[in-house]
Amino acid sequence: MDRRVLKQLKEFEKGDYIRVSWFDANDQRGRLEELQENPEVLVEDWGIFLGVEGSPQYVLLGKAYVPEDHRWDATCIHLELVQGAVLVSKHVTKIPRRYRVEFQSSERRRVRVFG
Repeated sequence: MDRRVLKQLKEFEKGDYIRVSWFDANDQRGRLEELQENPEVLVEDWGIFLGVEGSPQYVLLGKAYVPEDHRWDATCIHLELVQGAVLVSKHVTKIPRRYRVEFQSSERRRVRVFG
C-alpha cells in the first residue's frame, strides 16, 4: 500500500468532495501482446468522501443520497488500486449521524449501516 495515498486520504473529512485516481481492469479487445502491455487503465472517480473502511481497506465514495431511506449509493475502491486523491471542495454536504451505504454488484447487493 502506498503510504502517500493513505496520508492524503486521512486529510479528508466525511462530506468532502474528492477525486480519486485508481487503476481498473482494462476490458479492451485486441491482440494479446497489446493487452499485456496495458492490462490496467487509469480511472478518475468523483464523489463525497465517506471514509476508508474494511479489511482489506477500501475508499467509500458517495454518489447519491436518498434522505428518506438514510442511504448512500456508493462506489467502493480497494485502497491498493488507488494512485492518488485530490480535494475538490471542503464540506460539500453534512453526513447524517446514522446512514446506510449500499453496494451493488452483478452477484449481490450489500448494505452497511454506519453510526
